[in-house]
Amino acid sequence: MMLLTTRALPEGYVIKEVFSMLLMNKTIEISNKGIVRGLLERDRNEYNEALELLESQAPEGANAIIGIQISTTTQQFSDGTFLYLTLVGTPVCCEKIEDLPVPDACET
Repeated sequence: MMLLTTRALPEGYVIKEVFSMLLMNKTIEISNKGIVRGLLERDRNEYNEALELLESQAPEGANAIIGIQISTTTQQFSDGTFLYLTLVGTPVCCEKIEDLPVPDACET
């Protein structure tokens, strides 16, 4: 699946169908997690997990999510400091157009 922060697709792609907007929230602990949790979760990328969760919410038939916007805030509690991620995007079905003429940058 293609994940884009732009509202438009790259040149050579067209949107065939637009689906309802997606909204996803994820909480990530950013305070010291301790040695054991640090070792067990050292290869974990929670930001990528958030993107994968957004992708998993896309309806069947969508092959891209465009206009992805990410908002963050932090909050400190007695049991740790947390980062709150909010991701919003629009799933679409798009197709690559094979027969687009390629502009020649050298032509005048």
